[in-house]
Parts: sequence; C-alpha cells; structure tokens
Amino acid sequence: MLSNRYLDNHAVILIDELESALHPKAISDYLDMIFELSQAGIQFFIATHSHFVVKKLYLLAKMHSLSIPVLSLTADGKKPSYDDMEDGMPDNSIIDESVRLYQQEVDWSLGG
Repeated sequence: MLSNRYLDNHAVILIDELESALHPKAISDYLDMIFELSQAGIQFFIATHSHFVVKKLYLLAKMHSLSIPVLSLTADGKKPSYDDMEDGMPDNSIIDESVRLYQQEVDWSLGG
C-alpha cells in the first residue's frame, strides 16, 4: 500500500490482533515498522490480547518519550480504563495475568 501510494501521512490504519500467527520477534519488528510509519503521520489503532504487543508499545513510548494512549476494557464490563504508555504499563487483565504467571513461576522455582 505504501509503494502504490494508497497510504499517505493522513492515513488511519486499524489492526486487529496483529500478533496472530506471528513469532514474538516478528511482533516486535512489526511494531518498530508501525512506529516509524506513525512518525510520518499515519495513525494506527491496534486491538490486542498480547502481552508482547503491550510491552513493546510501552518500551517504544518510554524510549521515544511518546504518548501512546491505551483503552482497556474492564472485567466487569463497565467503564473502560484509559491509560498512556508513556506513564507506565496499564493496569489491565493482560498485564495482570502475565504478572500472575511470572509470580507462579518464581514461587515454583523457589520450591513454593
């Protein structure tokens, strides 16, 4: 789409579950490309359930002092949570489950 000039610096791209069928390294590389395109003015909206995607977006925000707004649905289905990756990792169920699994692994490794 870039080579045929279908996209310009005013384009908006919606991506649902970009992590589908991608290796975590490919996810990271893909998000680097998205970051570069966003710097040219292309706007991206990404839906994900991937800790890799959330973590990479957080790192991009921190490394480049960049605002990356995040809208997370809540478990109770009420008001969504709004965060900005520049301020830190969002408090949502994807992050919570990743932390829980990490804590479970540490507990198990320590004989707990």
